[in-house]
Amino acid sequence: NNKFSGTKNGLEQLSAMFGGMMEHSQGSFVVAPNGSHMVNGNLLASPVLFTATSGHKKLNMTGIDLFEVKDGKITQVWLFSDDQAKEDEFWS
Repeated sequence: NNKFSGTKNGLEQLSAMFGGMMEHSQGSFVVAPNGSHMVNGNLLASPVLFTATSGHKKLNMTGIDLFEVKDGKITQVWLFSDDQAKEDEFWS
């Protein structure tokens, strides 16, 4: 429920989303691994820590990024935040 929510298809839409996130956070948005990757078939789950600053707002949150991989390429990604309401507030 924030301006970056929703389905994105293709490199152009992903680039626009990440560009908007970097602009909103004055270039401070960082996603970093936060534990071991877990693989089950063609799914890879990666615990992450993501941080950003926007004016007086700060985001410092854990989550899980889930990737579907086919033929060595990422085909879908689902992002899970530890506190979706807090994340939505930051990006809104």
